[in-house]
Amino acid sequence: MSNGESDKWKEAMGKEMSALHENGTWELVNLPKNAKPIQCKWVYRIKENPDGSVDKYKARLVIKGFNQRKGIDYSVTFSPVVKWETIRSVISVAAKEKMYMTQFDVSTAFLYGDLEEIIYMKQPEGFEDGTNRVCKLKKSLYGLKQAPRCWNRRFGKFLSNQGFQASKEDPCLYVKKEKKGKMILVLYVDDGLVTATNEEELKNFLQALRKEFSITVSVAHHYLCLEINIQTSGQVKISQEAYARKLLKC
Repeated sequence: MSNGESDKWKEAMGKEMSALHENGTWELVNLPKNAKPIQCKWVYRIKENPDGSVDKYKARLVIKGFNQRKGIDYSVTFSPVVKWETIRSVISVAAKEKMYMTQFDVSTAFLYGDLEEIIYMKQPEGFEDGTNRVCKLKKSLYGLKQAPRCWNRRFGKFLSNQGFQASKEDPCLYVKKEKKGKMILVLYVDDGLVTATNEEELKNFLQALRKEFSITVSVAHHYLCLEINIQTSGQVKISQEAYARKLLKC
């Protein structure tokens, strides 16, 4: 907060708090007797484009989940992510069948997860209301041990309602088949890659996705650390040049 980019970080924090309030992540209550609130902290990150230029400044409010008590604040925590072999296979199928390919990023994904446990958190630093009240979480929050599982379950229910079926071989691979064509979707936490044989069906799905979640959509070009180059001939070239250069600098 004391460097020359403090205004950008404050703006990023404001956006994060707005998203938290809009999502109804918590309500301020008086702390019940014998209850112990968990502290939280701000985490800052500069997201970069493949060429190393600044994409955006990102501030994330994270609860200190290492203070959670098993059996009280959480139980099951495991959440799957798509396998790298699956991602490459989907891109290969999309190239062979000349499918439309789009990627999307879900903003504040973990905040959409429904929380089953009762958890209290101290008010975020810099945004206190001057009282001794605490935040009673109503939604999942980054840092919670069960947050990835809550989000994955929430997104899975949405896809199921849209007619997708999860693969038995990879639970983060979803397929939807209809007379008009098919769609294939893979999910790595909050980053998705979706391919479709019918462009109109793809647009309809993305519209439904926007109504349910806050997302950023773009033509598939850089998914995770894979650089995707769609050729005019219909072929798809993938590489990891930017990722390799980043490793060499370490």
